[in-house]
Amino acid sequence: MKIAIVPEPKILKENGKFHPFDGFSNLPVFLKREFGINEGKWQIIKIQRPGSGLKITDGKIEIWGDEFTSYATLLQIVCQFKNELPEVEIEESFNFKFRGYHLDIARGGVPNLNTFKSLLRWLFLLKYNYFGIYLEDLFPWKIDPEIGRRRGRLSTDELMEIIDYGKSLGIEVFPSLELTGHMEHILSLPHYHEFSEWHRPSEGCLDLSNEKASEFAIKLLEEVVEFFPSQYIHIGGDETWALGRGKSLNKTWKFQGHKLYEAHYARMIKVVKSHGKIPMMWGDMLTGMYLSHQEAEKWQEVLKSKIWDEVDIANWDYSSNNEQFFKEKINSFGKKSQIACPGLSDWNTFYPNFKTALSNIENFMQAAKEEKLPGFMVTSWGDDGQECLFSFLNPLILATSEIAEGNGRWEEKWDVLNDESQDVTNVRKIFGNSEISTMTLKRMLFGDLYPLYKIEGEVKKIRDGFEKVLDETKNIDLPDDLSFIKQMIEIALSRMDGESRSSDFISLFNMYSKLWLKERKPEGLEYLLPRFWGMAGIAYLGENS
Repeated sequence: MKIAIVPEPKILKENGKFHPFDGFSNLPVFLKREFGINEGKWQIIKIQRPGSGLKITDGKIEIWGDEFTSYATLLQIVCQFKNELPEVEIEESFNFKFRGYHLDIARGGVPNLNTFKSLLRWLFLLKYNYFGIYLEDLFPWKIDPEIGRRRGRLSTDELMEIIDYGKSLGIEVFPSLELTGHMEHILSLPHYHEFSEWHRPSEGCLDLSNEKASEFAIKLLEEVVEFFPSQYIHIGGDETWALGRGKSLNKTWKFQGHKLYEAHYARMIKVVKSHGKIPMMWGDMLTGMYLSHQEAEKWQEVLKSKIWDEVDIANWDYSSNNEQFFKEKINSFGKKSQIACPGLSDWNTFYPNFKTALSNIENFMQAAKEEKLPGFMVTSWGDDGQECLFSFLNPLILATSEIAEGNGRWEEKWDVLNDESQDVTNVRKIFGNSEISTMTLKRMLFGDLYPLYKIEGEVKKIRDGFEKVLDETKNIDLPDDLSFIKQMIEIALSRMDGESRSSDFISLFNMYSKLWLKERKPEGLEYLLPRFWGMAGIAYLGENS
């Protein structure tokens, strides 16, 4: 059996010999407990040697360099071979010093502690060293306990447990905040309406022409900076398209959004740096991403400011464009420090789009390597209720590490590290490379409730695609999460034929709610419940008309 290591090591020498394995005598207690490793006679010896790596001989493992890297590799080997270990020598090095994963918990499902810990163990095994939690209103601010109270907000104790758990695995857990745009959950609280740029607070943009509003954001930031022991503090800054177009525009009748943005972020950068930390922020507004040419030119004036030299720019783009596109995107920021931020294409859908995600990751990572960026941070987002279960993301998290740092052949390593059959892995890929991984599936299921979801003139093509997926995945014993997706497809086909029943949607929701509650807090599920029960009601009316 071939040894599979994620990411592929720079050097792997094996001689085919194996030795009985009963456990370790001196593996760190935390790792032994959290990964279920037995106490045994095998010894781990730390030696001095250039680089990072390990060497396994009979009853002895020598490790050198970064201990977390060596332990992760060792545990990958134990996972594969169980009661025996191969004689092998492995040397590892990385293209990227910053290897991060960024998880949105603010749009729907907040992971429970077990899920956070399981995710951190997975990141550790795959050699990630940073984990950003996208919080919006879900930090436990003392300044106002009402913020996030009904949305599954993390408690102080929960956050500290997550931070400490990550530290024990060599992973820095850092906050990802929104203190200009994407503030709708805070601004929608009645006592903060006055801080909204627009008269509709749900738009989510802060009125930076209001000194009280700007000061409020600074106070929120200061509390987070003082709480987190992390080196990095992400201060947001993306998609602030409404800035300068509402109340602030009414004051002067001249667009000043870009200037308000620069002044506000100069203050926030100063706050972060005054605590000896490194500010990070999204880069889209600085280059005028998604704006008209005329508007983009105004924002690009801001990019010339020296303040951005004091921040690490998180350069995001989730498209499947080619490598040259991403090189140009990287170079649009000049010599400013930045990390590449691809995405898992898991938003607005119940299943991630593998085709788009993998193309995005491959091309962005290759450009980042050639342009010698210091790091990457792959992102997961929860737009439209975070329907996509976290369990579906694990293959793509592995693939990102392998593409960024290894040989890119992630499928075989996923099978080995998860003890999963190739048939089941193929189902994951079939779902992820079809209409199942786009909005089409939920549009076919819930289109009667949401006019924007309705599809005209494509039904036959969609039906053929769904039937092909079911044919390719038949007679395969699937885990519960994949079985749920398969049942979604079956009910969508029944609905196309006018044969779906209210009990179908109730059964589907019961499956989904069990999967949700296994990995998340209950808050947020109520946002998705009306889709299933609404369709059950429509089907019921049809049955009794």
